[in-house]
Amino acid sequence: MIAKIVSLLLLAGIAVFDVEASPCSGINRSIDASRKAELAGPIAAQLKTDHVTVLSSMGFKDWSIIYVETPGSDPPFLFFKGNPDKTHYMTLWSGAATIYEEQAIKQWTLENAPGIPERLAVCFAWSVTQTQRDQ
Repeated sequence: MIAKIVSLLLLAGIAVFDVEASPCSGINRSIDASRKAELAGPIAAQLKTDHVTVLSSMGFKDWSIIYVETPGSDPPFLFFKGNPDKTHYMTLWSGAATIYEEQAIKQWTLENAPGIPERLAVCFAWSVTQTQRDQ
């Protein structure tokens, strides 16, 4: 019965969404060791520090959010429009957040990284406010 309903909805042009889909579905969250190494030097220079360790990345279209570990500070998330090893980060965010701050962090992201795709802002806000992530 459910299969017939879904088929009818699809035929009628009505989208059917996976209720279990992550807010980060469609966001590129993969970064290999060689790319991490490529980004470490330029990002360290931008942060005016000797060394950073690139921990993770999320990207959509021409935007990237790179999470790095730096000596002596909370690990920041750096927001880039364009290639992170060729452009300066637009803004950064670090610290802790609770699940209740998800909408506030999404709004902060949209305001402080003008032009960032909303889809990436939603993924970022969800990622930093959830204790259980769909990695």
